Amino acid sequence: MRNVILVSILAVVLAMGAVCAYAGPPVNGIYKSSDGDFNEGREASSWPGTNGFLSPGNVLHALSYPKLGDDWKILCPTVLDTLLIFSTVSAGTGHMSYLLTYTGGYIELGGGGPWAGGDLVYTGVIDKYYETRSMQFVDGTMVGSVSDHSVDAHIVGYPASCVVFGIGNGVWLGSGANPGGAYPDYRDSSCAAGPTNGHWGEIRDLTLTVQGCEVSTERATWGAVKALYRD
Repeated sequence: MRNVILVSILAVVLAMGAVCAYAGPPVNGIYKSSDGDFNEGREASSWPGTNGFLSPGNVLHALSYPKLGDDWKILCPTVLDTLLIFSTVSAGTGHMSYLLTYTGGYIELGGGGPWAGGDLVYTGVIDKYYETRSMQFVDGTMVGSVSDHSVDAHIVGYPASCVVFGIGNGVWLGSGANPGGAYPDYRDSSCAAGPTNGHWGEIRDLTLTVQGCEVSTERATWGAVKALYRD
């Protein structure tokens, strides 16, 4: 079902692209938010239904900040699996670390970023997304959590070699009802707003590498994109 939903989302993207030819691929390079190349961001991860902090099925939604989403977006990868890496927690106090594997989702790079090559926006289908999350507990209460994010995606409409690699650091700030305003909304597995519970934080120190995008080709056919999401 999640693949069908993502294909529907990409149908809209490709329909918009069919109106006119893509202007040009993103510019190859290594770009860093810490160097001021683009803005850092904020994220909100929903907990659909009875899910909790690390449950499979949680949905990530992250946007650049302060102008939400102008530079980049990470839209709706869903937690597929969580794996305990280590735990020193004893009597409710200590540290714990998990590897989260995501599935689905896509990214958008704003056409005004340092990678600008002529398109209004570049859409990338996520191929791999991992998050390593470490937590600190005191007397059974989580008092802090940080993450390392890693994402690989390929840009729709350009050669298969046109890819984006990204890493960044996440900081948990709170859990519960979405704080709104400066944070993305919670999304469900169809990428629609709706869930009312989850957690939110910041994503900092991002590095994006764009490569293999020097020469544009014909737009990817709709059939080729659908083939990527067949079960």
